[in-house]
Amino acid sequence: MEKGETIGIVLQKSEANELQGLIRADEEINVGQLLLVDDSEKLSLVRVENYEFLNEFFDEKGDIVKSVLKEPSIYEILDMNTIIKANLHLIKKYNHNSTPKPGSFIRRLPEMGNEKDLLSFYGIKSKDGLIEYGTLAGSDIPLLLDLNAITMHVGVFGETGSGKSYNMRYLIKLLSNIKIKDKVTALPMIIIDANGDYSDLASINMDLVSNGRGWIKKYILKEPKDRNDVKLTIDLSVFTPRDLAEFIMLLKYGESSYNTLQLNFLEQALANHDNKEYNSLLGTNVGIETLKNEILAMPQNKESGITTSTARGIISALEIFKSKVINRLQLVNYSASFTESTLEVIWKNKGLAIVDFSAEGSPGVDILTKQLIVSYIARLLFNYLTKSKYNGYQRFLGLIIEEAQNYIPSNDYPINANLTKDILVTLATQGRKFGVSLILVSQRPAFIDKYVLSMVNTFFFHRIYHEDIRYVMSASGGLPDSLARNLTSLETGYVIVSGLMSVMKSPTLVKIPWDPRLGSYAGNVERIDMILGEE
Repeated sequence: MEKGETIGIVLQKSEANELQGLIRADEEINVGQLLLVDDSEKLSLVRVENYEFLNEFFDEKGDIVKSVLKEPSIYEILDMNTIIKANLHLIKKYNHNSTPKPGSFIRRLPEMGNEKDLLSFYGIKSKDGLIEYGTLAGSDIPLLLDLNAITMHVGVFGETGSGKSYNMRYLIKLLSNIKIKDKVTALPMIIIDANGDYSDLASINMDLVSNGRGWIKKYILKEPKDRNDVKLTIDLSVFTPRDLAEFIMLLKYGESSYNTLQLNFLEQALANHDNKEYNSLLGTNVGIETLKNEILAMPQNKESGITTSTARGIISALEIFKSKVINRLQLVNYSASFTESTLEVIWKNKGLAIVDFSAEGSPGVDILTKQLIVSYIARLLFNYLTKSKYNGYQRFLGLIIEEAQNYIPSNDYPINANLTKDILVTLATQGRKFGVSLILVSQRPAFIDKYVLSMVNTFFFHRIYHEDIRYVMSASGGLPDSLARNLTSLETGYVIVSGLMSVMKSPTLVKIPWDPRLGSYAGNVERIDMILGEE
């Protein structure tokens, strides 16, 4: 393997795999950056844990400190005699077992002239099944990600403005342009798009993701205008009577405690019908009138235990359901636009389905209705993949969920998500066996169910809030202290990658390349100062 330019020297080994070294002051380094150590041609890969600037003239008790602000030339003297002292962590030895000795050279990572150099750097024989992601900080070497580990689930976390959405668009582009031998293909995917960050990928910027895909559609909850837009409708027969009863009652009472008696009697009324009837029973005005009449008749049977006032409360909830879901959204249809057949089309065409929950794509849609849709898609996905597996046909699909805390919340997050939580837990725990890859995206990982997060085995960390540090460390199995401390101040454009997908097998600082087309649609909001300054 080629060796990069010499930038420093090893001073000593402290403990275990820890080294100390001196690096020249003009070298720009970052905590988490990887460097090479050259000990008489024995190469080792190290990570910068932390560093400080030292100056031979500096003494905080000396007279020079008093003159610094009075004499500008002092700055030049200090600068000339400054060096960097760095603590380094040994993470890989290339074909040897010895520890670098004092006096070993510290070098930059080498430039990658060809694929052979890249394979040599990673110590692997082939790039089959691997995709190139960004570049290791301070180098031109891409981080290799193992596509075969994506079914172990992925978490992408970062606060507002940290580059999280841009990174997701970049990842989607990579997963849409997978080169296998001489063919370009893609991972079939469904995106739950919370804010319209990906809606352009189905229209004006489709070419970014279309090379490996033969099918791209955007599902919206209004009348479509673009040829690739589809009005989303669903099939209620996949739900249990309890699921539907709880959804209807929550629409009426919101997050407050709903009337348990009303819930139980509505469930009983629905259970009297076959689930295949639910689309006609709850999807049409005639069907809802039929159900209302059945409920109003229940108090006449004294053995039923339901009072007239309870029945009227249920009728009120059904009216709200009819107004919001049936009349306004027209969400339920005999021939749903998204079914298991849709998943088969997505698989065969390596397609991309974007469910646009933004104010533009789905105006006025409440969180409960979004949960109903996500639950519906998750159930279809699990049923489709398990059936395929048992029938001898392996399928793979990725499900990206933006604002994941709204669908699998922790106990600390004040939202009811019974409808989605159980099925998403099932996907997290069992889905990997059948080919589903959950990709959870959130600003606040602390608000995601800890059990589900423990099933995630690859993490992309952008800058996160202080309150999330402990939670992230616990869920991810821990990061080196140096990288964990850096999480709250991580520069936009950088990401720490940790977990099974990373061929590096050690938490790694990566720089994401900037592409104006990938960054031009972030939230579809232009600069306020530019707009206000227009004449």
